Amino acid sequence: MFYYIDGYNLIFTLTDTKSPLIHQRKTIIKFLQKQFSLLHLQGMLVFDGSHTRHEESGLSYASPLDIAYTPKGQTADEYIVEKLEWHRQKTPTTVISNDQGLGRHARALGAKTQSTESFIRYLEKKKTKRPTKSYEPKDTPRNIERLLKIFEEKLGE
Repeated sequence: MFYYIDGYNLIFTLTDTKSPLIHQRKTIIKFLQKQFSLLHLQGMLVFDGSHTRHEESGLSYASPLDIAYTPKGQTADEYIVEKLEWHRQKTPTTVISNDQGLGRHARALGAKTQSTESFIRYLEKKKTKRPTKSYEPKDTPRNIERLLKIFEEKLGE
C-alpha cells in the first residue's frame, strides 16, 4: 500500500499549537518518518508550496516517506490527484486527508481514502501490535561440556 498524505490537512487536524508552521511541519515529518520506517510503509507527505532555503527538500530525507512541496500555483490536492492519475492502477494507494473533495476525486481514480485521525490511530495500533523480539542465547549441555574442557585445558597450561 502506498500512502499520499495531505500534509497541512494533517497538521491542522492534529495540532492545536501556536508554534510556527515550520516547527509543526518538522515535527510531523519526523514523526511520520519514524512510523513509516518502523512499520515498513511507503508514502509521500505533500505540502502546498515550496520549501524554504533552510529546510531539507523531500529527496534529502532517508526514509520510506518522501516529502513533496508543490510547485508555485499548485495545491497539495492537485498534486496528489495528478500523481494518482499518473500511477493509476499500478499500486494500491490510500489518500490520507479530511478534505472531502480530495477524497471523492481520489476514490474516483481508484484510491482508498482515510481520515487523518483514523490514519494516526492505525499507525499507533499497528505499532503496538508489533511484538518485540527478545533473544536469550542458550547453550546446550554438550556445548557447555566442550567449553569447560577447553577452559580446564587452558587453565592447566
